[in-house]
Amino acid sequence: MSGADPDQIPQIYLLALAYAPGPSERDIFTLFALEAQFARFVSGANEPIIAQMRLAWWRDRFAEPVSDWPKGNPLLARLSSWGEAARELQGVVDGWEALLAERPLGESPILAHAQGRATGWLALAKLKGDGAQESAIAPAAKRHALVEAAWHWLGEGDRTIALDLAGALPKTQLRGKTLRPLAVLDALAAKALASDRAPLSRPTDLFIALRRGLLGR
Repeated sequence: MSGADPDQIPQIYLLALAYAPGPSERDIFTLFALEAQFARFVSGANEPIIAQMRLAWWRDRFAEPVSDWPKGNPLLARLSSWGEAARELQGVVDGWEALLAERPLGESPILAHAQGRATGWLALAKLKGDGAQESAIAPAAKRHALVEAAWHWLGEGDRTIALDLAGALPKTQLRGKTLRPLAVLDALAAKALASDRAPLSRPTDLFIALRRGLLGR
């Protein structure tokens, strides 16, 4: 069970993190580290059962009180400050486990993946006192998750499903700076949908991230 190593976090997350305000930066980095670890579980396991066992370990931790968590895991130590909000991260585990279903996945597991990953951002928003934006957070987080999955973990048929689902989501505007990194990820996902290219595959994507990160639009 690895910790929160910046070298193991995808470049797109680190780019988005650059626009996090100071009070939110630590917790957003922790969420990114958790997502990156789960992605390694799912994409690196030769046998789905191994990834399921690893994810189950984390699901069990999130079901426990923070006071019962084992010591010595750097990522768990970072998450301990989330308190009861960490329970909601069980949804993130479920979202990643959905990708371990038999291929091709079809619409239901792909949608479950996006919904599960959105719970991480919703939990973080509540933790930072910004839960009132739930109706804007969920579509943005799902769009990012679907586009990322389409270009990194899905085969051709499932990729089409994921991109269609992402394209059907309503466009939303995240207010304030607390969730600015999510706004950056959403802007990059929207651009990827429009150009039918993976996020961060074109130089202009950096300008999009800069504009959304600094101006929020």
